[in-house]
Amino acid sequence: MSLHIATVPTLEAPPTRLEPVLVRLPPKLADQLRELARTTRIRQSDYLREAVADLIVKYRSLQPSAEQVP
Repeated sequence: MSLHIATVPTLEAPPTRLEPVLVRLPPKLADQLRELARTTRIRQSDYLREAVADLIVKYRSLQPSAEQVP
């Protein structure tokens, strides 16, 4: 039996140091994130890193290619 483990797509190798970033959320969204983290016991920062990675993959096609950069 084979076990498939899904991984979060990343653009680079896992960082050895995380870059601090301030994120401001509307109160309702912050409450929902806090409750999700509490019930699943997964850190809010883990969810935020996953969301950012997903958005980068989603919008990758909008990034200019190396040929288009002056």
